[in-house]
Amino acid sequence: MDQISLFLQSVAIFFVLVLFIQVLKWQGIFKDSHQPVFNRLITELILPATIFSTVAASTIRAEQIIGAGIMLGSVLTCCFLAYLACRALRFSSRLTGSVVLLSGFGSTSTMAYPLMSQTFGPGSEGMIFGIMVGELGVCIPGLTIGVLIAAYFGSRDEKKRPDLLQIVKNFLHSPLFIALILGLAVSQIPPASALMQTWFAETLFGYFAHGLEILVAISVGLMLRPVQIRLLLPVFAVIVSLKMLLQPALVLLGAGIAGFPDLYTMILVIEASMPSGAVATIVANRYGCDGATASTMVIATYLIGLVTIPFISLVMI
Repeated sequence: MDQISLFLQSVAIFFVLVLFIQVLKWQGIFKDSHQPVFNRLITELILPATIFSTVAASTIRAEQIIGAGIMLGSVLTCCFLAYLACRALRFSSRLTGSVVLLSGFGSTSTMAYPLMSQTFGPGSEGMIFGIMVGELGVCIPGLTIGVLIAAYFGSRDEKKRPDLLQIVKNFLHSPLFIALILGLAVSQIPPASALMQTWFAETLFGYFAHGLEILVAISVGLMLRPVQIRLLLPVFAVIVSLKMLLQPALVLLGAGIAGFPDLYTMILVIEASMPSGAVATIVANRYGCDGATASTMVIATYLIGLVTIPFISLVMI
């Protein structure tokens, strides 16, 4: 019951923030022209800083790598199945990119981490395992592989095929990839890695991490647009069935094959059952996919999570 209560509070906070942005937009304080600024601020400053600080200060263990591999495998499987579903439903390329991202990448940092902290304790073994699996298996792939997916589908149109080589080149020069490489380099230098764990470094990068949620809420709020109800139902069905039902089953199977203890299995299932990620919406919109539908779907999956997460907790954990 405590988990459900905490999840409900997290959903309510997100909705209040988005509603508040809508009110400010109605008053003329925010405008549609501001949205690209917030998208770039998130993808080119806040997220790179968060990736760098997380990777640079990390000490990775074997079970964390295996857990992240299980999580990433489930994410990529759901993304591929979403792509096949979009092809069958004849979705546009821009909509396909958004559906693929939202079917695989969930709200790990904004939803799963508070739940795990409440359940296992902020400094517990379970919490540390969950953070490392979430970062290595969901967050960092979402900001690397996810960016490539969004850039590919967002650049397609009827007149020309996307230039894959140029997409990869642009990604290799992006702040997200550079932050990942720098973080990995620093993590292999003990004095530099130790410096990242000092009070100064944790406080400095903590400002970026703490500002992420409000900036994401602002961007999602500015992205919201009227969408066709006729189109929403098949999109909703694809995303919910893959992200919130199939993905937990896949990680449960993977944890069983790996012989994980109950604690690690529970954490994997909790993270896999989270709603679609709001950050995935930002990435989709930033690189040319359907941001309006994506933002609507994020809010819809947050609501449906109030039903699916308790169900999954009872059946699978």
